Amino acid sequence: MSDALPESPIPRPSPSADDHAELTEEERMLLDLREVLYEGNWEDFRNDLKARQEARPHVFDTIPPSPGLRDTIARHLRVIDELERWERIHRRRLYGNV
Repeated sequence: MSDALPESPIPRPSPSADDHAELTEEERMLLDLREVLYEGNWEDFRNDLKARQEARPHVFDTIPPSPGLRDTIARHLRVIDELERWERIHRRRLYGNV
């Protein structure tokens, strides 16, 4: 299984009411975690992932420890950057399943 990100639909040319359906499961999961654990704050989420990546105290384990942990966290940080950029460009908040 490759760690490469699939071509992202973000930013989409024009947001629609069914944005939710266009998100990947990984994107939805990250949006849900942002809402539930970080009170909607991307920066807090990003800082926590970086702390976990550096083996510093952190709030939440998104995946069990594994040799590919740093790669997975790096991928999550890239996806978070894309989601946040989409929200900024379109001035709309994305939501996952929550």
